[in-house]
Order: sequence, then C-alpha cells, then structure tokens
Amino acid sequence: MVLSHEDCPPGPLLCIIYAINAVCSMFNCPNWRDSMPFGLGKSYLSHELPSDNFFSQYPVLQTYATFREENNYGINPSSLYQYAFETPNTALGDLTTRDSMVMLFVLIMMLKQVKAVVCPIFCSWGSKIGRSTHGAGWEVENEEKVVKFGEYVFRFMFHSIASIAGLYFSWDKPWWDQEKGGTIHFYLDYPNHIIGIGSIWYYLMQGAYNVDAMASLIQLSFVVKVQNPFGSQTKTIQSPIVIGWSPTCRGDFNEMFVHHVLTNLLLMGSSAIRLSRGGTMVFLIHDISDVPVDMSKLANFMKWKVTTIACFVTMMIVWAITRLGLLPFVFCRSMLYESHYAVPGIDVRYYYMIRPVFYGITFGIVGLHIFWFFLFLKIGYFLVFKKELHDLSEHKGGEKQHTNGKKTN
Repeated sequence: MVLSHEDCPPGPLLCIIYAINAVCSMFNCPNWRDSMPFGLGKSYLSHELPSDNFFSQYPVLQTYATFREENNYGINPSSLYQYAFETPNTALGDLTTRDSMVMLFVLIMMLKQVKAVVCPIFCSWGSKIGRSTHGAGWEVENEEKVVKFGEYVFRFMFHSIASIAGLYFSWDKPWWDQEKGGTIHFYLDYPNHIIGIGSIWYYLMQGAYNVDAMASLIQLSFVVKVQNPFGSQTKTIQSPIVIGWSPTCRGDFNEMFVHHVLTNLLLMGSSAIRLSRGGTMVFLIHDISDVPVDMSKLANFMKWKVTTIACFVTMMIVWAITRLGLLPFVFCRSMLYESHYAVPGIDVRYYYMIRPVFYGITFGIVGLHIFWFFLFLKIGYFLVFKKELHDLSEHKGGEKQHTNGKKTN
C-alpha cells in the first residue's frame, strides 16, 4: 500500500505502533491489536506499517567479512587497511553495526591511552603557567583547576583538529552552496548516498570522542567511596558504596549530560539511517564553536583577564553565528521544509515515524544551546558590571562560593 503525505497517520502514533510491533514480534504475538483494551487496536493503533523491517529500505553496507569473501582476502593488515581506508559504503559508515562497534571500541581505547599520556603533560603545563603567573604554591591551592586545565587543552586540540578535518572533507560539497541547491542535497537521492572514506572516519572519530567525553564527564563529576556497612555509630546498616559530587564536577552537569546523551543519539541515529551529510554539518558547527569555548576556559583557569575577555567575546560571536544561527536557521529549517524530498527513497510512513525522533533530538540540542547562551550573558554581566571572572558553567554559585565550600551542582 502506497500512502500520500495527506493520508499518512501522525508520526508519534506510528512510533508507538512500531515499538509495539517490535516488542510483540519477540514474543510471537502478530495479532496484538485484537488484545488491546478499549478497542485501540481497531482505531488509533489500527494503522499498518510496511511488512519489511525498517532498515531493509536502505542499501546493504559491505561488512569486512563480505569484503574478504568477495575479494578472496584473508584476515590480515593489508585487507583490513583496504577495507577501512580505501573502500566506501562499508559497514563502518553505520555506527550501529558490529564492524563499527569494534572499531569504536578500539578508537576509544586508543583515545584513552593518548589522554593518559598527554593530559598529565598538559596539567604540568598548567602548574608551570600558574606558578609563573600567581607565584609558588599556586597549584597546591588550585589542584581542581590544574586537572581541568589538562582536560581542556586536550579538548581544544581535538576540536581544532576535528574542525580542520570537517572543513577539509566537506568544504566543496553542494549542501554548502546555495547556487547548487544548498541543504536540499541532504535528502535528494536519499538513501542512496555514497558514504565516503572521509565521512566514515569523521563519524568514527566523533563517536569515539563523544563516548569518551561522556565517560570523562561522569568520572570528573562523581567520587565513589567504599565503606564498612556495619561501621555506623547509629547501629544501622549503611550502604557499602557512597557516591558523591567531585570537586571537579561542572556546575552545568545536568545540562551537559543531557547534551552528551542527545549528541550520541544523533551520531548513532544519523549514521544508521544514512543522514551523515546533515550530521557532518551539525558536528562541524559544534567543533568550530567549541574552539573559542575551550580557549576562554583555559584563560579563565589561569585568571588572565585580558585574554579571557578577548576569548569570551570571540566565543559569544562564534556561538551566536554557529549554534544559534546556522544550526536552527539552516539545518533545522532544512529538516522542517526540505526533508520530504527523502520520501521517494523510503516509505512515507517510515518518514513520518522517524521525523519526530530527530526533531526532538535536534531541537533539544538547540534548546540547550540557548540555555548556555543566556548563561554566557550572565557571565558577561559579572564581567562588565562586577569586574569578576566567574565561569558559571563550572560553578553555579560562582567561584567564591565554591572556594568557601558551598558549591551547588
């Protein structure tokens, strides 16, 4: 059955039907509609989805196993190199496949090893800079800042490299050029887009970094202590494990955690349904705007007032252009008004089913960007009118309150 846009049921309702279908198929209940109360199975939930699996609409990506079989290759570094670095449209382009999961695990482990080596070096830089600026013993009283300094030097380097790589891989693509059609190319000939080598590795590196960033956020935010469950003076059994806030916890932990969750969902989801063209634009926007954010934080950790002000102003301008300009008014506008061009390639019911999911993820990210922009305005207010440098994204109550032991998270 072929439906038009006008005849298609609401997207959220189709999401519910698809979820019920998926669960009931595991328990071999194809006639679940007959068991629904209040006649829901004959009314609201009566709409049928295509009989094929959702992902059967997409061209099959070549796995490493099929690549070796078709070319009579064995398992060796040469065939792996050919598969990973010389072959487009491989399963590495979908972060939900087994091949990409294995590669992501390897990249995350490599990233952790790199951080284990370079972050202590960056922390020592912070200690030396702090001592030269504020005198001997500074790092003893600012151990938290030294740790975060090392972390943000690494972030600055990654975001700078990722920005350059993203621009290199996509600068000549037609979706950046309005004369060639602009963002409509996100959806034309969908889902048969070629997943190039650059796009594959850009997504893999973004996936490894963002998974590691979420793990680092949790690691820097919590302290886990083991205690004797029978050691309480009140003679009551207590929990053997106590989890508390770490001194290095960010003031905007909740918002940053949600942002990491949404970002990883966008990474996995956009690669799974072959929307890596638009996804590349989103992550490039984030990387470019993160560079001045990292610079301003590094300057503020060292309390270099003039440098902090210059970086802060640059950050506000770049943030407004990229995250509050390009993301909502170019990318999100394209989702709203151009995504229907993808329908010839996929069933219209699936189009309306996945659309609200990606709307929710993307507009949720935009909402967090607006929150942080107003937080930056508040930081600017302290800077201009109170002559104080307070990074409220690190400490909600301000650095003085944090120093006095009254930090809130």
